[in-house]
Amino acid sequence: MAAPSRPGTLAFVLLFLMIGPGVAALIAGTPGTPLKFRVLPEERIFPRIHASGQAHQLGIAKDLGSRQWFGDIGGERPLFELSGGPVDVQAGIGATVHAGILRKPPLLQVVTVDFVVDFPIDFRITQELSIRTGYGHFSAHIADDGIEVLSLHPINYAKDYVTLLGSYRFPEHHAMVYAGGRYDFHTLPARDKHLVAQVGGEIQPLQLFEGCRLYAAVDFRLKEESAWRAIQSYQAGCELSGPAATAIRVAYTFRTGSDDRGQFFDRTLTASLFGVYIDL
Repeated sequence: MAAPSRPGTLAFVLLFLMIGPGVAALIAGTPGTPLKFRVLPEERIFPRIHASGQAHQLGIAKDLGSRQWFGDIGGERPLFELSGGPVDVQAGIGATVHAGILRKPPLLQVVTVDFVVDFPIDFRITQELSIRTGYGHFSAHIADDGIEVLSLHPINYAKDYVTLLGSYRFPEHHAMVYAGGRYDFHTLPARDKHLVAQVGGEIQPLQLFEGCRLYAAVDFRLKEESAWRAIQSYQAGCELSGPAATAIRVAYTFRTGSDDRGQFFDRTLTASLFGVYIDL
């Protein structure tokens, strides 16, 4: 068996250093307060990031300026929670397939397929402040229609990464902001480009009726492999909340900058998307 790569070893050491003190403090507990273990907790410690083109969700969106469609099949859920110590900890899973689709009558041709899998570990430091870390994998592919019909040539595009994001909520304003990034310790095709920065936020300024709020969100991601050219995403819509932190959203998204699809990472894309999404 080959020895682990130096970047991979460094990434796991950093992950251990990030989550180790929090887990140790939680296990120690708070005197007089019993630890509580929950399976499939309803409340999420780390907020959803709706505007990102790589969000875990189930949805479909149409580009109003072209024949392109963008579909997402997946979701993200916390699986386990341990609370009662100095911090609360949640461990979860997220998995989504993102598809780029081209409408060429009479067919819908699947051009790209991107796979994203995340194993987030979230910490609630205070009611307002939370931190997310964990391992993730991303791989991007040209679909059969893209190869055979559109004469596209695939590249070997894959990422294994560790994440570090911080989020702060403003409950009185129904708003939150987040910032951080990830380290791609295994990265193809740009083997020496490891960093991705991310910043954004969301506000829900108006409740139309019980369980329905208008919202606006922004997300910016800057990738070292794309010479730090930003993926800019601006989203506004209506969120219908359901049980167990599920929701249906109808939203308009304006996205510009680097193409979110891994096969086209060195290209740019501007799209005006109208979509319907389900947060599972």
